[in-house]
Amino acid sequence: MKNIDANESREDLLARIDMLQRQIDELKANRNENFHFFKMHGDLLDSVLNNSPSAVFLHRDLQFIYANPAALALFEIDHLSNIQGKRILDFIHPDFRLIVEERINRIFQTGCHLSTMPQKYLTKTGKVLDVEAFGVLVEFEELPTLMSIATDVTDRKRAEEDLRESEERYRIAFQTSPDSINLSRASDGMYIDINEGFTRLTGWTREEVLGKKSLDLQLWVDPDDRKRLVEQLKTTGCVENFEAEFRGKHGQTGICHLSAAIIRIGDEDAILSIVRDVTERKKTETLLKESEARFRTAFENSAVGMALIGLDGKTIETNTVMAKMLGYDRSEILGKAVQEVMHPDDFGEHKSLFVKLLEREVQYGDSERRLIRKDGAVINTQVWSTIHKDEHGKPLYLISIVRDISEQVQAKEERKRLESQLLQSQKMEAIGALAGGIAHDFNNILAAVIGFTELSMLSDGAPLEYLREAMKAAIRAKDLVKQILTFSRQNDEERKPVQVDAVVREAIVFLRATLPTSIEINYRIDDKAGTVMANSVELHQILMNLGSNAVHAIGENPGRVDIEVQSVTIANSDRSSYPELDAGPYMRLSVKDSGHGIPFEIQGRIFDPYFTTKEIGVGTGLGLAVIHGIVKKSNGAIKVESAPGKGTAFHIFLPQVHLPSQKQVRYKALPKGGSERILLVDDEKVLVDVGEKILKRLGYDVVSRTSPIEALELFKVKPMEFDIVISDQTMPGMTGDVLASELMKINPEIPVILCTGYSQQINHAKAEKKGIRALVMKPLLIDEIDNAIRRVLKK
Repeated sequence: MKNIDANESREDLLARIDMLQRQIDELKANRNENFHFFKMHGDLLDSVLNNSPSAVFLHRDLQFIYANPAALALFEIDHLSNIQGKRILDFIHPDFRLIVEERINRIFQTGCHLSTMPQKYLTKTGKVLDVEAFGVLVEFEELPTLMSIATDVTDRKRAEEDLRESEERYRIAFQTSPDSINLSRASDGMYIDINEGFTRLTGWTREEVLGKKSLDLQLWVDPDDRKRLVEQLKTTGCVENFEAEFRGKHGQTGICHLSAAIIRIGDEDAILSIVRDVTERKKTETLLKESEARFRTAFENSAVGMALIGLDGKTIETNTVMAKMLGYDRSEILGKAVQEVMHPDDFGEHKSLFVKLLEREVQYGDSERRLIRKDGAVINTQVWSTIHKDEHGKPLYLISIVRDISEQVQAKEERKRLESQLLQSQKMEAIGALAGGIAHDFNNILAAVIGFTELSMLSDGAPLEYLREAMKAAIRAKDLVKQILTFSRQNDEERKPVQVDAVVREAIVFLRATLPTSIEINYRIDDKAGTVMANSVELHQILMNLGSNAVHAIGENPGRVDIEVQSVTIANSDRSSYPELDAGPYMRLSVKDSGHGIPFEIQGRIFDPYFTTKEIGVGTGLGLAVIHGIVKKSNGAIKVESAPGKGTAFHIFLPQVHLPSQKQVRYKALPKGGSERILLVDDEKVLVDVGEKILKRLGYDVVSRTSPIEALELFKVKPMEFDIVISDQTMPGMTGDVLASELMKINPEIPVILCTGYSQQINHAKAEKKGIRALVMKPLLIDEIDNAIRRVLKK
């Protein structure tokens, strides 16, 4: 536009404005005319684009301007507005972005059309599509614009790829088949194609074969074989396993099986042949016959019995081992029915298995059978059987392999005997548990006796002389109960310093009560035998087992058992006699009997588990083995001296230790006691009475209950009025440990002392885990119960 001059007159300016208005009017008229033209043709263009199966889109500066519905569907875009302004390269696969960008730039620079080009597009969801696209430069909105037209060829590409893969698979199968495959003209046998299997079989290369005829190559040893093959093909269209002899390039011959079919190639027939070399198989068949001969040799010389049994149950064939196993000559057993040599009680199972084998319910049978020898003796055997069939599956005869397992069966019976002995041992343990239960009741009785006796001794004017004797008797009874618990293994202890003389004296008392009066016990115990690191339970067990063996050795005749404990020293010069012991001081426990003695030939086995010379039902064979284990565990040794008719002496050596054994402290005077309030619970009323009197005598405030349920209800009402609870363990309705748990749920700080005479349910470790402050064993002396209370209350 021309610039306006400031000096221009008003008339000139108006004239210029008028001219401009006319130009504007002309432009509007032209625009309206063009609008109607484009509207008429635009409707047609929109119809074409909207219904086009090809994707059409316009883009400029590598950004989308327009896309038809097919293009939106191609890119998985739901609306035109969602693609306008997007970069076109974002929808091009990265492998094609550079070349597409170069082609777009070139068309804008040169104005040339883009030829059709295979590409890969990316959809909104990342799907990769194969497309064929071309572009043409057009003017849109008065600006150069590239219109691209793309066709989705993904399915076509996939089909082409599948076809290529299928052809490749067939090509690979054709070429790599281990069999020889060839394609030849039916008219004259000229080869059209062969695979590598053909070259391997014949030695001829592909170049040497193609275009040649089979007769030219002299592949047929008998040329008439090809004539017969072609005639059969013309008749049936296909042939399977046609057997013929072939010749290779170098003159080698072999036997093949040929399967062929006539196929149509172009306008003539061809023969597709698959040839398999069966030369080796034929050789194998020959070898199989030889193998059968070798099987006959193996059958005859097998280390186990073998027999062939006909379907009628009679022996067809047997080897020498089988005949000897049954005590027959081979000629005697042939034709003999199985029923004649099998135990009657086992024949029914054999017949049932035979039927299952015939009906193919099972493939083979493996079972134990008793067979009867010619001399009438019964042998135990393991029999493996199966049915032999012909090539059509028809049963021919039963093959049985028989192995004599009489020794194994005897061993199994011996094991059962040992298991019976173990059961007997378990019965003995049950008796021990019964002894523990008796000890529990006895402890309750002793608790009352000891408690009232102690109370009586504290009374003014009490007959102390008599009461002291009663107290001695009660203490002896308490010790006897302790021995019963020890023997029943309910009072097992850890290894600790033990004064041997005291333990042996206690054990002798118990042993005396178990021995017949016809057996005299003599003992000599050295008070200076010293201390050993041992388990008092195990020491009791050693003496009781040796005593039991002595009683068995003496039998019903009068006899004597001598027990001796003394301190000995093993010097270095003695090591040859005691190789398992180090030099040093030892405690020697000797138990000698006047029995029948042990034969020398079995003395080396007497410490073996379950070895026994006693009759069945007497003993377990575990006693000496257990003693041997205890002694070895304690770093000791056991020696035996015996001779038939001169008795037996066992010598136990345990190393002494220089640690004093702990002595129990007993209070001579009435303990100090206390003033705390105690809840006392015991289902035995007499024990509640004596316990209440003792505790009150010590100064305590006592509330007692004979029912744990009532005690729990009382505690629920007054949980803070008690300083400590003392409860029995074994009570009806609720055990002491359960009562303790319930009380501590109400008041976690309440200390509980649990008393028991015997229990399999509770021990010190379990009591501590449950929060019980102390576990004490009945019966208790006054100072013992007070000591436990003060220790728990820490006062």
